[in-house]
Amino acid sequence: MVNTKNPAKKTVKKKTGLLGIMVADAKVQKAVLARYARYNTTKMRLFSFTPSDIDWERKKITGLHRIDRNWKKGLFPFPDIIYNRCYEVNEDLIDRLEAVMGKNKCFNHINHLNKYEMYGHLSQSLDAFLPETIPYDKKTAADFLTAHKLLYLKPCLGNKGQGVYRVEMKESGQIHIGEHHVQSLFIAQDLSQFLEKMDEYLGSTPYIIQQGVNVRTLVDRVFDIRVLVQKNRAGLWSVTSAVSRVSYSGCFNTSLFEHMYATQDFLQYLYTPEKAQALMLSIHDVSLKAAECIETYGSLHLGELSVDLALDCDDRPWIIEVNGKPQKNLYKHFESYGTAYKLPLEYAHFLRNRPS
Repeated sequence: MVNTKNPAKKTVKKKTGLLGIMVADAKVQKAVLARYARYNTTKMRLFSFTPSDIDWERKKITGLHRIDRNWKKGLFPFPDIIYNRCYEVNEDLIDRLEAVMGKNKCFNHINHLNKYEMYGHLSQSLDAFLPETIPYDKKTAADFLTAHKLLYLKPCLGNKGQGVYRVEMKESGQIHIGEHHVQSLFIAQDLSQFLEKMDEYLGSTPYIIQQGVNVRTLVDRVFDIRVLVQKNRAGLWSVTSAVSRVSYSGCFNTSLFEHMYATQDFLQYLYTPEKAQALMLSIHDVSLKAAECIETYGSLHLGELSVDLALDCDDRPWIIEVNGKPQKNLYKHFESYGTAYKLPLEYAHFLRNRPS
């Protein structure tokens, strides 16, 4: 049971290093900290806290930690490193923290990524692997649909496939609009009716338009490849895991998946072992380059992200989107689960010991 009534008056010392894991909600502090603590192979001491736990005047943080097999609240100095697990956090907060702690002492400082900004960063080096993407407005939407016939409209700051629309122009000229499912939510008879309906659906939310890719399917079911890319103990990007999510029948949103497999095994079901291995090498290479591009061109300090890819009918990998706060529960039944939690701590240890 967590003792939250009387935080320790004595400040916990840094000793061999102190890592603060910043979360958005006090309700998840214990669960988040417990998962990371289980895989902590460093000598750094861990605690979790929320932004509201920061005492700026005293430069102290009230955080949750485990001591003598009990979960307790303690008073901590500003840690050596902060690992941000808040999905939406004010950049000013990170700047203020690093003004006290030092530059680049907080990683994953921005993890709610803008899809159009990410497209711009990725296109610097990976244009050949990106569906053409533009900001949504009425004229470009009409022109884009006429040119490509199949589009996906996505909120710039969306996640988990929420608010994504699939738009297909048929040979008849009818325009089929679907949400989550290929089956039509609405059928527009012409471009004018299509644009009128999209105004109703999208409102004032900023959207992107992404060219549709003719993706390979498994028995008419869409699948994707989610690659978890993390920095390791040497501060270098590495691939931790790749899993393939197979959607429900008639559903294009792989966030609503029916089955999930290790991608290496999944590809061997579809291809020869040699072809599967070649594809895996290509997928790893593209994913690592994606992480490097986003960090470099976006001027972001990241320790992890996930890259969603799809294969077209010519077996070419396409980057569909990237996610700044990977869902680690996806790997619960895979060997990589522990590594997914261990590597951010090892990267934090690297940052602490890196010469200034």
